[in-house]
Amino acid sequence: MAKKKDQSFVEPPIQRRHIGYGLAVQLVQSGVKRFHRIERIEGLTNLPEPHEPTIIVGNHQNGLMDAIVQSAMLIPNQIHFLTRADVFSQKTARALLFSFNQMPIYRQRDKLSDARERNKRIFEICAARLNIGATIGLFPEGNHRAVKALRPMRRGVVDMVNSALKMNPEMKQLKLVPVGIDYEQMTDFRRRLSYRVGAPVRFDDLIDPATGVIPPGRLLERLKEAMDELLVNIQPESHYEALLPYVCAIRTTETNNWAATRDEIRCFQTLEEEALRKIEGAYSRAVTAGVFADARPEDLGKGPEQLRVISWWFWPLAPFAWIGGACAYPFSKFIGAQAEKRVKDPCFKSTFKVSAGMFLFPIYLFLLAWPLGRLASGEWGGWPVMAAYVFNLIGSRFAGWWYGLYLDWKGKRKAEKVYSNPLKSEAWTAYIAAVTTHLKHE
Repeated sequence: MAKKKDQSFVEPPIQRRHIGYGLAVQLVQSGVKRFHRIERIEGLTNLPEPHEPTIIVGNHQNGLMDAIVQSAMLIPNQIHFLTRADVFSQKTARALLFSFNQMPIYRQRDKLSDARERNKRIFEICAARLNIGATIGLFPEGNHRAVKALRPMRRGVVDMVNSALKMNPEMKQLKLVPVGIDYEQMTDFRRRLSYRVGAPVRFDDLIDPATGVIPPGRLLERLKEAMDELLVNIQPESHYEALLPYVCAIRTTETNNWAATRDEIRCFQTLEEEALRKIEGAYSRAVTAGVFADARPEDLGKGPEQLRVISWWFWPLAPFAWIGGACAYPFSKFIGAQAEKRVKDPCFKSTFKVSAGMFLFPIYLFLLAWPLGRLASGEWGGWPVMAAYVFNLIGSRFAGWWYGLYLDWKGKRKAEKVYSNPLKSEAWTAYIAAVTTHLKHE
């Protein structure tokens, strides 16, 4: 008989920082930077000081990975997140999660008669943490979905702000900071990621003087507008699949002019239904021609003139990358295979890979350093072991960097084959033309 989970309510402590988080976040940052290619980080000057009460409001496409990225990008701030309550049922797990600044949130599926009262108390604890200068991380879309679009926002962020105002009216100084995470290809190793931070959203003018709180509608609208400035938001979603390849082809994670790229994507919302149907038709012909089976839109670009440029020194560095990554490669492949086997939801594949890698890789490389040190010096300890360990750490990082360039080279080769095939080249060119023509008309 399965053991019933403990559903008793245990209050999280009131804390702004914790040494457990401070230690773990270094591994988190290393894991994120190893897995993703951090292409651009914009707007960090919009962040308040770490001791100022702040709510970070982000988009939610990629499961727990979104929270991991937030934690890695926002050091030295320690981010406090709300996590599903069932993972707090065991005492040891609960103590560990509390040390990482996590707090439980109760969902309808937990089937608790007092879930509303529990969540009210959690929000009061969040307010108490904010009152002492903590930084809370929220995803106001409420749940994750692997689409490059901003979904309707729920009122939880407004409820949290109101809880803080009820506790202390001076909390109108609270900073509400929007961020946008932009994944090139969120499930795969060494694909690009860009991170954008916006200016704090003002809300003090929305406070009802009679009640001292904020009506949810107007603040959610402001948040939506602020987040829409920072992330890829493909609308209308009814034509998402047909519009996505064009957005991928303009390489949103790499642009030097995000404002112009964002405005180009926004133009989709002005297209008439007839124009969208023509784009759908061109997209269907590209699918039938096998364009997307042979190459990624990111590698194709909008035309052959946008094929990636591969530097002359790429292949001469290959032997050094192979040597540096030789020890890490088998374990990396093992983690990747386990993710494919065990994780069905694409929104959690990178979470599994990064979480396993950030904790297990240092242990694996350290254990491997002992026999390597023995082979090099004939001894089982001392400096040869440390030298082998440091070599593996640096070498694997260099190999990962080179592998990102290899993906660009490989993608370019695939794109060249598409452009060299008259049928596929014509289908892709016609699709790009169908989109750009109608955007220009608008």
